[in-house]
Amino acid sequence: MTDPQENIFHLLQRHGVVFAVIGGHAVGAHGFIRATEDHDIVFLRTPDNEQRLLAALTELHARWIEDERDPATGVELQIPVTPAYLQSQHLMMLVTDAGFLDIFDYIPGHPTAAVAEFIAAGLEVTGVRYASRAWLLRMKRAAGRPQDLLDIEKLQAP
Repeated sequence: MTDPQENIFHLLQRHGVVFAVIGGHAVGAHGFIRATEDHDIVFLRTPDNEQRLLAALTELHARWIEDERDPATGVELQIPVTPAYLQSQHLMMLVTDAGFLDIFDYIPGHPTAAVAEFIAAGLEVTGVRYASRAWLLRMKRAAGRPQDLLDIEKLQAP
């Protein structure tokens, strides 16, 4: 990343990527701050947006982790994101210079819902679009993990 103060979301925004933040950061945008270890987004899959996303991921030195380990070191292999990888994956769990980044081209828990409408319905904060409260609740209910249940309580609180 060129600016150490720039976060992943603003870097994606600077590259013109059409996306919405989901997960813990989106819960935070709605006023309920909680610890989270990764960045989660839903991006609009179009050829132009894929190119913009690839440029941002290249700047972030994004890598995916191979299932195999380096035989010499025993360390997991980290493979740079390529156009072919990006085009073939619906969920990318990546390591970047700015932290972990999970990228979906569908709405978790609602894979047939329209991504463009989901993004358009989002909340914009400092130039970055976050999933709306209504959509966060829908995704959290579909996932049903303990953290999601806690997030639901916070998101429904007055």
